[in-house]
Amino acid sequence: MICERLGFDHVPYTLATYKNMVVSICPCFITKDTELITAYHMKRFDSVEDYETYIQKLEAEGITDARIKMENMYILDYLIMNEDRHLNNFGIIRDVSTLKWVDVAPTFDNGQSLNIQDYNQDEVIISGHGRLFYEVKPFDEIIKVVKDLKRINIEALKDIPEEFDKLLHKYQHITKMSDARIYRLCVLLQRLINKLKDMIESK
Repeated sequence: MICERLGFDHVPYTLATYKNMVVSICPCFITKDTELITAYHMKRFDSVEDYETYIQKLEAEGITDARIKMENMYILDYLIMNEDRHLNNFGIIRDVSTLKWVDVAPTFDNGQSLNIQDYNQDEVIISGHGRLFYEVKPFDEIIKVVKDLKRINIEALKDIPEEFDKLLHKYQHITKMSDARIYRLCVLLQRLINKLKDMIESK
């Protein structure tokens, strides 16, 4: 929902139930003519300097909007506190016949987010760390790779916490998530949106 509202290129995930479990469903973004090459399989990247090298490599291969698409991925990670953006969770799409780099892969695999790794019915973590290539850094540091936050229409997210609340309650009979935790997670999401809004307005 966040990607749709902000116009980010992404793999659309939906939820369903299977054998009394909540499962996520998404289409395959690779075709018979393309393949995913992850950042891990390009070279070893260790720091923010390597992040810039990565962007420059993509641009040199003809992907002119590479920086914007990478920034969008990190904006999403900031908003949902995605802890697991390792080098196999992003990359490029390549033509299997010509080996031409076609595009940045759409943002995918965002599951380790909003405290899923530190599940506790009574508490949520209000700050945390994500990944910038091999570096584990506070989200407030990672978001600094974004050069122009003002391009983001943060008002498009104004009712997202309410939509999140509806989604969590829809599957509550299966997940057994408490009302208190659902409330706290929605407050956390609203807090992150507000923090990003403050950053945008302060620029």
